[in-house]
Amino acid sequence: MKNAVSVCLKLVGFALCLSAAATTSATTNDSLTFEQIFVDFKSEARSERDFFYQKQQKLHLQLQAVSIEMEHLANKKKRRFYLALERKLQLMENLEALTAKSDLGILKIRYRKGIDLIRLMYEKILGLDHHFTGLHTYQYIHALSNPHSYPAFEKAKEALDKNKNKRYSMRLPGLLESNPFVAATFTLVSVLLGENSQTEKEVEVDKIACILDFTLRMNADLNIIRNETEFLKNANQNLKVECERLFVEYAKAVGYHATLEECRLQDDWEGLFEKLDEKTQSIEDGSANGDGPSLSLSKDLVNIEFATQRVSDFITKYSNFIGQGIQYYQKFDHIVNTYQNEGTCQEQLPSQFTELKADIKSTIDKFCNTYNLPEIQGSRLKDLMYGVVD
Repeated sequence: MKNAVSVCLKLVGFALCLSAAATTSATTNDSLTFEQIFVDFKSEARSERDFFYQKQQKLHLQLQAVSIEMEHLANKKKRRFYLALERKLQLMENLEALTAKSDLGILKIRYRKGIDLIRLMYEKILGLDHHFTGLHTYQYIHALSNPHSYPAFEKAKEALDKNKNKRYSMRLPGLLESNPFVAATFTLVSVLLGENSQTEKEVEVDKIACILDFTLRMNADLNIIRNETEFLKNANQNLKVECERLFVEYAKAVGYHATLEECRLQDDWEGLFEKLDEKTQSIEDGSANGDGPSLSLSKDLVNIEFATQRVSDFITKYSNFIGQGIQYYQKFDHIVNTYQNEGTCQEQLPSQFTELKADIKSTIDKFCNTYNLPEIQGSRLKDLMYGVVD
């Protein structure tokens, strides 16, 4: 009876362990990070190496025993010596095949982690795409660049239209009204040539002085922000296309032909891994049966190996792009914080200026803390990509 209870408790404990493992696995899948990918790689690769190491040690011991036997049989019993030699050659072949099989197992793990890295970077790129789409930078800059979008400027302009000297009366063409430099100059000249007294003119100029100063001083800098933001947005789109192309080439190496978006939407990662299992099994079978080239020279094996290198190259491009984005937005932050008359004109500046500053700071934070992956560079990435196991 006690034995039965003990067995039941062990079974319950085992079930709880399985449940905990399943929960951990689900959590891991929901939060794909480089740290988790790297930890999983090291764990799986060590298990693979240890499994084959035990078998290799047995073969080494057998080889050692046969070598000792051959030393005793040399020049004495030739028939038994040749039988021992055949066993030794067979053991050496088995050891070579076992080593190749171990290397193939590590390559499979590296390939799977390459898929995880592609998934990780693609999600980051999509996040950046949504971020750029949701930015209000263009609206802010349009409002800030044109003095006609400022209520105070419009009021001053309306007053000028009513009171300006008929002798100098003229209307600015609509085409030129959209040009902030021309519009600002025209309004300022109109104020100076108007019929109002000197005191009234000074009051009118004071009302629009900050607007004119800000739009004229900051126009070129704001255009830099707008154009370079557009450049980063397009560069991110190009990176997205390149990541999708990388996946197609990467998956083709194991005979999987769906696109990255299709695989992602259908959650067909297991289908891709099944193709990997089939491909590596066919390589292994061909090598073992002698039906094709040796494992080390297999074309399929070379294709898989080359695919993992392509992931490493793409990681470098992604990291360079993120670094470039950080530098651009740090420059934007410097631009919007160097308007020299901000203290004097604080009350006259529109809310879009403050919101543009907040947008820039928020983007710097996202580039540095959400999209930047400093851990995927350096020795740890090299270990993962080239299968280095402690």
